[in-house]
Amino acid sequence: MKNEKLRALIFNTIKAVLFPLVTYFIFVILTKGRMLNMRTVMTIIKQSFYPTIICWGLILCMSVGMMNFAAGGVILASTIIGGNLMKLTGTGFAGYVILTMLTALILSAVTGLMYNKMRIPSIVLTIGLVLIFEALPRALWSGGVTIPGRMTFLAQSPYCYFIMAVMFVLFYIIYNKTAFGHNLRAIGSNQSIAVSVGLDLDKIKFTCYMVAGLFLGVAALLYGSIQGEIRNVTSLGSMLIMMDAFMGVFLAFFLAKFCNLTVAVFIGTLTMKLINIGFVAMGLQGTVRDITTGLLLMVLLAISANEGMFERMRANRMFARAANAKYMSKTGTSGGNTAENAGE
Repeated sequence: MKNEKLRALIFNTIKAVLFPLVTYFIFVILTKGRMLNMRTVMTIIKQSFYPTIICWGLILCMSVGMMNFAAGGVILASTIIGGNLMKLTGTGFAGYVILTMLTALILSAVTGLMYNKMRIPSIVLTIGLVLIFEALPRALWSGGVTIPGRMTFLAQSPYCYFIMAVMFVLFYIIYNKTAFGHNLRAIGSNQSIAVSVGLDLDKIKFTCYMVAGLFLGVAALLYGSIQGEIRNVTSLGSMLIMMDAFMGVFLAFFLAKFCNLTVAVFIGTLTMKLINIGFVAMGLQGTVRDITTGLLLMVLLAISANEGMFERMRANRMFARAANAKYMSKTGTSGGNTAENAGE
């Protein structure tokens, strides 16, 4: 039994890992080998860290049926507010980290409180909050913020690898090894049963936004380090910040059938980054890239939604063959008995 589980684990892990590998070698062929070098591979991996951390924050809420479209606004507002407060207080890098993280947690707490008190669907609420979170830093600092060059090292090696490792372990422990993670999975599986056994949905969902705020705060620090100069945006412009991660979420849910969700998030986001960079290397226009990426996601979601259909069809055919064989066997026996009786 243990050997069978081990073989299944190894086989499923190989299938999950093959997904980005096959994608990569397809683009190596399509770009005539231009992507076949270690520098490109390491660049793609490093660029996938930032959206992966956002994806972990998003997937916590999505696992209990909540959509957090305000994530981009939280990241943008946290970076601008944290950076400007750091300059006003003269607290340096430590102040930048603390103030940015604190702002992300406060904005996430506001989102969770409004969700519980107003009972508005999360999609409607978070889209409305995006506009507020975009306007807040613009009202305080119309010019945005410029992060000093000496503080933009978090997105560089080896610091980005350390941050990624810490957040990987943190998400794995939270989602798989804590009572909170168990409650999230219980609510995601069947909310009615979760309520009937005494789970406090309001408390769990508020905590979900707060934990997501922790990941979004780290993502805000990386965003500031990557961009250096951050300008205010309007009209849902901050949603572009989270789109890479948002698309990786769907791939993560698809790949979670083969491996742990923590690993599936990274593999899914890495694959989406491979696809984006691959299309750029091919020289495709932005519109064509968006259409192709959307079609790919639609195909994957269709396969994921109908994955049980082929198994049911196969099971029905096997049941029909077994029933037909049993019927024919009984008919043949009955016929034989009839013939014997006629002979007598």
